[in-house]
Amino acid sequence: MLRPPPFMRDRPDLPSDPLSDVLALLQVRSGAALRMRAGGPWALRFPAYPYLKFIAQLRGVLFVQVEGDIHPYRLEAGDCLLMRSGRPYVAATDLALPAQDGPAHFAALLGGATTWGDPNAADGMEMIAGRFEFDASQCDLLEQVVPPELHIRADAQAAPALRALLDLYGREAGAPDAGARLVTDGLARIALVQALREPGGARHGWLGALADPKIGPALRLLHGAPERRWSVEELARETAMSRSALAQRFRQLVGMAPLQYLQAWRMRLARKALHEEDTPLATLAWRLGYASESAFSAAFKRSSGSAPGLYRQKKRAAETARSPHPGADALTR
Repeated sequence: MLRPPPFMRDRPDLPSDPLSDVLALLQVRSGAALRMRAGGPWALRFPAYPYLKFIAQLRGVLFVQVEGDIHPYRLEAGDCLLMRSGRPYVAATDLALPAQDGPAHFAALLGGATTWGDPNAADGMEMIAGRFEFDASQCDLLEQVVPPELHIRADAQAAPALRALLDLYGREAGAPDAGARLVTDGLARIALVQALREPGGARHGWLGALADPKIGPALRLLHGAPERRWSVEELARETAMSRSALAQRFRQLVGMAPLQYLQAWRMRLARKALHEEDTPLATLAWRLGYASESAFSAAFKRSSGSAPGLYRQKKRAAETARSPHPGADALTR
């Protein structure tokens, strides 16, 4: 299980791990996965999607043209592609062909088949494609952490382990075996971590900041002790940088000032705790480093648009409306 943020941890002495903290909030879990085999030239268009998609190319060549991009991704045997942009795309062995409707194509295949053409021909291909689901309320966090598309080539450091994970994921997804859902949820999380660890994906954005030799330690300090009343001077001293250099580089890589990031992270932790716990507001305020319940409430209202108590009530009411019969819910999951 991914470790919760520091003030929720059983072992606060463990080293800070911002990526685990973020993925714990995203609540990544398994979706669906299919192993597809095909032969001959084809092109299929797929609509926008609200989850993380992945493709693991096992054999042959596949092109993926994402709407709005100039150049397509060329996936060869051993490559993996992680997609979170949600933009429509075309998957094809020949992009010059008119793209057919992808969902309609699969609906027309009899018996839920995922094979067409002659996959054993010289131009045959095989891939695993599927999705990972996540907490929809954390879309902005996902956008901050995961690149729109991440192409991991066969010779990349992460590729062998990632292919093995996705292959196992494809075998387990939808299987009737006992514990399959638990296995696929775990594999989904591990596969995503493996993909995001790939150095090639950490050139820009939050992953780039985490990999940076100066800003990475600053992020780990903020995640390791979000309740501490940090100052930019303290962070600069801990990371052996000048105050101005830290502030400039942090904003350049993360997109906001260090203390703005700390405030935003505290609010994410607060929303999670309000949704999942019955912790009194005064205790939660103290855990997050606020001098008083009123100071915490004012900060939360500025961030979320409602007072923390009202936010908790609305979340609980919405949850009850979705599952009016908790016992039946337990039987149908």
